[in-house]
Amino acid sequence: MFSKLAYLLPLGQILGKCPKMVLSLRYFKKFHRPLNRSNPQLFYDKIFWNSLNTDTTRWSELADKYKVRAYVGERCGKDCLPNLLGVYEKPEDIDIDSLPNSFVVKTNNGCASNILIQDKQKVDRKDLCRKLGYWLRYPYGKLTGQQHYAKISPKVIVEELLIQDGNEFTPLIDYKFYCFDGIPKYCMVMCDRVFNTHDFKFMMYDMEWNPLPEFFVSTQRLKEAERPACFDEMKCMAEKLSAGFNYVRVDLYSVKGKPVFGEMTFMPGYNVGFTLEAQAILGGLMK
Repeated sequence: MFSKLAYLLPLGQILGKCPKMVLSLRYFKKFHRPLNRSNPQLFYDKIFWNSLNTDTTRWSELADKYKVRAYVGERCGKDCLPNLLGVYEKPEDIDIDSLPNSFVVKTNNGCASNILIQDKQKVDRKDLCRKLGYWLRYPYGKLTGQQHYAKISPKVIVEELLIQDGNEFTPLIDYKFYCFDGIPKYCMVMCDRVFNTHDFKFMMYDMEWNPLPEFFVSTQRLKEAERPACFDEMKCMAEKLSAGFNYVRVDLYSVKGKPVFGEMTFMPGYNVGFTLEAQAILGGLMK
């Protein structure tokens, strides 16, 4: 694992100086067409344009899984946040003996850098520190052209383990609200997720909970979900958190009938496979 850092760190330093090239190559690899930087119309073109041409200081603050907690608490109250059990500069500082039997460990500066601990007695502490240390140093923002991640000061945070439907072995359902100028327009639901992977099933809904399978190129991974009982509360929460941004995705969970904050995403991945028509609809909602 750490042998990879020997070349990824200097590569990150090089690529960090040319985010336009990195984003353009990523875009072309996915869509087989050039990124439209002069007159963007489609969803991802506009997101990439914003990342290259606007002040993303607040993106860094709110993509930071630790700092965002203060913002969420101020706008929506602390009750909608997972309980914070600890924050550390180094993984070796984690006092596992003082923690409950189950919890979540994550880094604040990247993607898919979470570890679920369901029984701390079975934790390999050296392996845990090794993984977290790698993620803390991994130059995620520079390698992906997402410069706002590169500006986050790396930390390890420990939070309570959220449980779906009273079963800790059931993957949490993600409710991802696509918000434009403070108004949630669509909600993507991701379920049956294999932890820390992009293997999941999903469906897009409008705000009346009508499914929109036509948004996607492939229907193989689509699966409809029940409207959560706290959906209206979720919409209200997404409105408060997205106010002031021309686009942000607000990710929430439903736990014991109440909305719980997940994260805020300014540059969503494109692995779900939106059609051109869907990209045009979403792009049309962005300034």
